[in-house]
Amino acid sequence: MANNTSNTSAVLDVVVENKEILSILKENKDFDQSSICSGSTYDNSLVQSPSLESFSTIHDIENLSELNMDENSDLCVKIDNPQKHLETLETYITFRITTRVARIEFSDNEYVVRRRYNDFLWLRQKLLECHPFCIIPPLPGKHSLMGQLDRYSKDFILLRMKALNVFITRITQHPILSCNNHFKTFLTAKQSDFNLHRRQKTPVELKVRTLSHANSSHAILKNRHIEFDKIKTYLTTLSEKLSSIEKISSRINKERSEYVTELNSYHPIFTTWATSEPELSELLQNIGNAMERSSAAQNALVQSYNTTVSNPIKDFLTYIDVVQETIRKRESYQYAYEISMEELSKRHSEKDKLLKKVEANQDNLECANESLRSDLQRWQLEKRQCLKKILLDFVNKQINYYQATVNAWEYVTNELNQQNTSVKGNSK
Repeated sequence: MANNTSNTSAVLDVVVENKEILSILKENKDFDQSSICSGSTYDNSLVQSPSLESFSTIHDIENLSELNMDENSDLCVKIDNPQKHLETLETYITFRITTRVARIEFSDNEYVVRRRYNDFLWLRQKLLECHPFCIIPPLPGKHSLMGQLDRYSKDFILLRMKALNVFITRITQHPILSCNNHFKTFLTAKQSDFNLHRRQKTPVELKVRTLSHANSSHAILKNRHIEFDKIKTYLTTLSEKLSSIEKISSRINKERSEYVTELNSYHPIFTTWATSEPELSELLQNIGNAMERSSAAQNALVQSYNTTVSNPIKDFLTYIDVVQETIRKRESYQYAYEISMEELSKRHSEKDKLLKKVEANQDNLECANESLRSDLQRWQLEKRQCLKKILLDFVNKQINYYQATVNAWEYVTNELNQQNTSVKGNSK
């Protein structure tokens, strides 16, 4: 009975999703035709539109509040409509990026382009080069070698799409990164123009010098900065606590999954028992149904674990790593400043040159301090929002599970009470 119900449900889901995809393709018909005529490099590839076998357009991304996106802001960017491109030497996914903007430096109010994951990597690298003092949000990791066969699955594309939306939203909400020229080109340029821009070599400009990681990782600062040292300690502690929460919750979820498997075996037992006990048939059937409902509620809790707890915590741990890396970068500037101060004290003959070097390093350090301090304040606000959402979602799932279990057993308890009352009445 349960198998027939699940099969029927699966067929209905397929039919509904197929209708949704057909309507999406219909709505996006004009856009897809215009993109084919745009002269982009994607024109020569075979495009596979979203399908049941590959992936579908993300519907839950439409909820902008979930990603802290504000449609009333002067820059709102949304990523959706994935497409698979088949070429002779490679297969890849592109995403539609829709930008609504009300800034004077943009000539139009809306732009629609398509970009692939490598384009996002290029954008982040350019932001790192242009703004070494800012906290550049992390990107979702590239697929592993073991997961290459599954990187075109619907679930993988949904997770990557959501993560890319978070990445872009964090940039659009940043007062400095959102004004970057490379970011503007990324959002607005046609594919052919964007490819030309990517191939251009960066002109020789005055850039902030950074020490190599090999030197800075072993550098010992003489004058520790109390403010940023406290933040480093806090980030380490926060990372450890979140990792512990993820490990413990993963173990609990695994045990719950095993419990669901065991609980599912009881429903057919009570159903079979009910057929052989006519007097207790209704009660046994109700108990079996209660167990089935309890198992379904528990299974829903288990299935939601990755999206509710595991993946958000892992993504935020990556964000913490980025903040820690930015702080280490700041320390490399402080180390360079201290070294230059030592050289200044030793080499009086080159005092003028070293003085300029000291002043330049001091300026870099002050810029790094101010920029990082501002970004850390923004990061703290976003941290509270993210962790609050993760914990509230987890608590709500627990409440829903226990409520479903209590409701299931309340019915059985009422039936038992009624039977006891009737038995006492008959005995009198």
